[in-house]
Amino acid sequence: MKTFKNTAAQGEISIRKITSLPADVVPLKPENGHFVIGHSETGHHHVMTLDRKQVFEAKNPPAGMRVLYAILDVPADLIHQRGHDTHETIQHDAGIYEFRLGREFDPYAELARQVAD
Repeated sequence: MKTFKNTAAQGEISIRKITSLPADVVPLKPENGHFVIGHSETGHHHVMTLDRKQVFEAKNPPAGMRVLYAILDVPADLIHQRGHDTHETIQHDAGIYEFRLGREFDPYAELARQVAD
């Protein structure tokens, strides 16, 4: 299991510790007992286990990007739900975190979109 102080990454997800939550966020609802930080089209999501935390989503993220925030009262793990060739679990200390999901530019469609895992 990995730990970090200020910044980290798990696959297409960039993580950084921040000091306060932005004003333009809305609560995120858990799915099947987890907060899904990064969806995967194959079902191998990046999730945080449910245990005394609050997760929010930015209302107006940059085009093609998803930005989430978590307030953790206690340490929590970001887990990649895949049995093989998986990203290592990352433990987060108590604090406030920002998760940015990478994006890519499709020159054929001429638009930015979220990176597929």
